[in-house]
Amino acid sequence: MRRTLSLWLPQLPLDRRIRLGDARTEGAFAIVAEIRNAWRLTHLSDAAREAGLSPGLSLADARAICPSLLTEPADPAREEILLRALWRWADRFSPRVSLDPPDGLLLDIAGCAHLFGGEPEMAATIRERAADLRITARVGIADTKGAAAALARFGSELAAIAAPGNSASALEALPLAALGLDPALVNDLRRTGLQTIGQLYAIKSSELARRFGLGLTLALERSLGRTPDPVTPKSADPVYAARATLPEPIGLQDDLERIILRLADSVCTRLQAAGCGARRYRLTVRPVDGPDEIMTIGFARPGAAPAAVLQQFRTPLDKLRLEFGADFFRLVAESVEPLHPRQTGFDRRDERQDDRTDLISTLGNRLGFDRVRIYAAVDSHLPELEFTTLEAMDRPDAAAWTPSPRARPLRLYNPPEYLRVETPGRPPLRFEWRRRLYETACATGPERLAGEWWREGDARLRDYWRVETREGPRLWLLTWPGAAAPDWFVAGRFP
Repeated sequence: MRRTLSLWLPQLPLDRRIRLGDARTEGAFAIVAEIRNAWRLTHLSDAAREAGLSPGLSLADARAICPSLLTEPADPAREEILLRALWRWADRFSPRVSLDPPDGLLLDIAGCAHLFGGEPEMAATIRERAADLRITARVGIADTKGAAAALARFGSELAAIAAPGNSASALEALPLAALGLDPALVNDLRRTGLQTIGQLYAIKSSELARRFGLGLTLALERSLGRTPDPVTPKSADPVYAARATLPEPIGLQDDLERIILRLADSVCTRLQAAGCGARRYRLTVRPVDGPDEIMTIGFARPGAAPAAVLQQFRTPLDKLRLEFGADFFRLVAESVEPLHPRQTGFDRRDERQDDRTDLISTLGNRLGFDRVRIYAAVDSHLPELEFTTLEAMDRPDAAAWTPSPRARPLRLYNPPEYLRVETPGRPPLRFEWRRRLYETACATGPERLAGEWWREGDARLRDYWRVETREGPRLWLLTWPGAAAPDWFVAGRFP
């Protein structure tokens, strides 16, 4: 008989921060995500729960309850990386392991449980090993994937086990959400008076399908084992790597470059055959008289060109000091992504884009990719919020936003700089800015903008004026209407 173990990791995003040694997790700390047009708490530390907070609470309400709360946005991409690492870790318990995203694993344990002394002992071992990794885990074991997942997530015990052939009775008292149904469907079922899975047993499948759709009956039948739903192990990701072991150590720059080029050619050939490229390459050099030297380079866009790999490794190789040479080299391609074909244009735009990404790659490898940033558009009508900066490594092809139909200065001052009014007016006829006096020659405006009341910050009306001074500078002046003697600021400068 098939037996399935569901390993649920309810605190995976928070556990990732704990594993990184984030000191904030020791106090009131929460992971937040944008849900239903509002930032809400998803995972909480023990201190945050003791302060009266709970998952699903809006961030504004949470900070009203606990002003000292610290938060971190969810990072699904990095959490997926951790989940995949745990997927590889779990193969010590069963050869058949599959992902159950975003926070679970499924193991086919038929013929494996006796190696640990039985199913209860196996469940306890898995939870203990996960705790050693600082990962919170709950376990459910049943005949099917759906039943095991339901017991892991909604069971009354940290390790809930349904006896073989007894999945129906084990699920009977669990809520409808344990079937993994759409929340809207769960609400529809509750409005009819149905609260538990056991209440569905008394209703014919045809009636359930007619009133609530086939999704409900299929989920119920899979959980009860009436429809086959085996664990499908995912094959391991291919590793694009090459190594060289030399009979004699080498240390000259030319020799090192020839070895790296040979390794890069081997790795890139395999990447090209798979239609993929890599954003990072890691080189391990083993000196004969010391520990391994590890060097990593990155690219702004996935690539599989041996010459480009060698070019980026030249700088770290110059800093490598090999007193007695090295005899072992290994090159690994990391962050592998599919290569998408590009349409070549007639205006050399693609060539300019390639030059740009090459420049980003070179600067990032020398200075650090966290220091090389690009501008990206933000959906906002306020000048200071219309853009943000991103790491160029993450968004090398970020498109420029559509220019505003209204005139915008080339340089913005954030925060705006105060000016002293000499001769009042709208805008001021004479004013002092940066210890110099200016006289308004002509002005255009006002351009009135309302603050974004749905965000934290200043939600007042604001007026912008485009002012040309007799002294030369063309300025963008800012004031807040409504005051008898409003203050004025320089918000930007036109070319």
